[in-house]
Amino acid sequence: MFDHQKSWAAHTKPTKKRTGPAPEKLVQKAIQEAFRLRYRVALVHVDSGAAGMRRGQGAGQGGYSATPAGFPDLVGVLPPSGRAVYVEVKAPGNRPTELQTRMLDALRAKGAVAFYADSVESAIQKFEEQALAERAS
Repeated sequence: MFDHQKSWAAHTKPTKKRTGPAPEKLVQKAIQEAFRLRYRVALVHVDSGAAGMRRGQGAGQGGYSATPAGFPDLVGVLPPSGRAVYVEVKAPGNRPTELQTRMLDALRAKGAVAFYADSVESAIQKFEEQALAERAS
């Protein structure tokens, strides 16, 4: 005889949930701290609200944002020049989407320092390639 209760229980076992912040969030916090200490640049997280828009929520329902899709996660300003800095943060080993890449290219074309990073080391390397190399020339 088939035991429906055992069959149901096998399909409803709780999945292992992550405890603590997502890997991307950890990288983001580490990059913010490194830039604050190393370059005296405050990188602020931009909450685009895109998840709410994907769920079909509109203005006033917690999901609307005027920030365009693909906008970088972190924004800052370089002292004393006032040049904008944009960082798209990814979990280690991940790459930006095509839309995010196009956004970073457009921001760079307007004179900003814009890049993606999946670690503090990659953020520092890309920042120095773009921002500090131009100061030297």
